[in-house]
Amino acid sequence: MYPTLNNLRELYFERGGPSYRLMQRIGLVLGEDPSVRRRIIGFLALTWIPLLILSVLEGRALGATPEESFLLDFASYARFFIAMPLLIIAEVIIGPILTAAGMQFIEGDFVRKEDYPAFDQAIARVARRRESLWAEVILMGLALIGAWAFTIENLAGTTATWNSTFLGGQAGQRLSFAGLWYHVVAVPLLQFLFYRWLWRQLIWFQFLFTVSRLNLNIVATHSDQAGGLGFLGTAHVSFGLFAFALSSVLSADAAFRIVFHGAAIETFKLPLVILLVLTQTVLLAPLLMFVPILARARREWLRSYSLFVVRYNRTFHEKWIDSSPPEGELLLGHPDIQSLADLGGSFEFIRAMRIAPFNQRIVVQLAVITALPGLPLLLLVVPIEKVLDAVGGALL
Repeated sequence: MYPTLNNLRELYFERGGPSYRLMQRIGLVLGEDPSVRRRIIGFLALTWIPLLILSVLEGRALGATPEESFLLDFASYARFFIAMPLLIIAEVIIGPILTAAGMQFIEGDFVRKEDYPAFDQAIARVARRRESLWAEVILMGLALIGAWAFTIENLAGTTATWNSTFLGGQAGQRLSFAGLWYHVVAVPLLQFLFYRWLWRQLIWFQFLFTVSRLNLNIVATHSDQAGGLGFLGTAHVSFGLFAFALSSVLSADAAFRIVFHGAAIETFKLPLVILLVLTQTVLLAPLLMFVPILARARREWLRSYSLFVVRYNRTFHEKWIDSSPPEGELLLGHPDIQSLADLGGSFEFIRAMRIAPFNQRIVVQLAVITALPGLPLLLLVVPIEKVLDAVGGALL
């Protein structure tokens, strides 16, 4: 279909990479099938189930305090039953969406023929970075370090927890296999999946950066009011899946503190605001790289259409206003009138064109997806009757 694009088959972001090929070799991924359910079960068998068994054997399933009780750790449920499955499910949701968005540059004729070689090279760079062994080795190293340094327990300063690496007091400490498995296997696997997707997003952003520097064939009269690139904002809504996963873990930790320590829900307003701002910035700010080309297209189309409108309106005025109507032509229902209206509508479309490929609706959707896991926290401090009354009042 596109003979000058030799690397078009490599334009995907979910499959591939050393870790994916390893899962294929050990049978966790069967051929080209994403094997989502198989992988979720497999990762649970490597993470939560061993933690459950080891915490039971060490007496930490239900310990002396809520912090020392594995079965009362809401954040662990969120990590391994929500966040981890979502990171795997993302491959069959986000991956195809990004591929379709990348293909739309070609299918919509936004890339001019003379820029096909540059576009093809951008796809080749996607493949090289996606398949990089060193990249995934570094990601695994970051995950191993992060399992010890970047966990909620460490950031919150909590010391005596069920996942501590040592059992007992200062006099007779012994190694905790549950804590060891948590820091060496379970959390590193989860963080590796998360970092791997961050790397894939970075590859996507680098691809978009290259495309944004091409002389794209923008259509300023496009009904999406983004020059035809509105599909990029829609595609980035899918990244809300990662924000939902992260918010689930943070909300679960907040729920633990509310239930067992009586923390006020107002305490978590600032972290929620920070999370919302951070996710919006990380997920939408890269699209601002298209601002220069969209702004330039808007200026050029406004100038061209302005001159065309002047010529057409002047001709229309001379034909129908300054002189008598042409013989045999009726003004009522004449195509000239409809053309005048259509031309004015096209000009208004250009004037209303945004210079960023996303709108307020996209921002709100991402905010709602990010904040959604925090809504159950309200049920912990507000009676369900009041919540239903507030919702009913808002709807009515």
